[in-house]
Amino acid sequence: MYEHLLAWPYKHLHLDGLAGRVEYAQFLHDASEIQLGLDAWHGNQITADQTTLTLNLPQHEPDVSVPVIELFLKK
Repeated sequence: MYEHLLAWPYKHLHLDGLAGRVEYAQFLHDASEIQLGLDAWHGNQITADQTTLTLNLPQHEPDVSVPVIELFLKK
């Protein structure tokens, strides 16, 4: 699945309905890994609620016209 970022969010991207469904995330332009949101204290996935996946993004937008995140879904 692909997520096109037309506006750059600061630090986190919240994707409703994808909690527990994504195995891996990376930028399409250079295949660099994007960390799934984790609670530093407990190692649990950060969610705004039970259905929202949080991705930890770099603070600075990649130097591409439209950054695209490739999401690998669990089978």
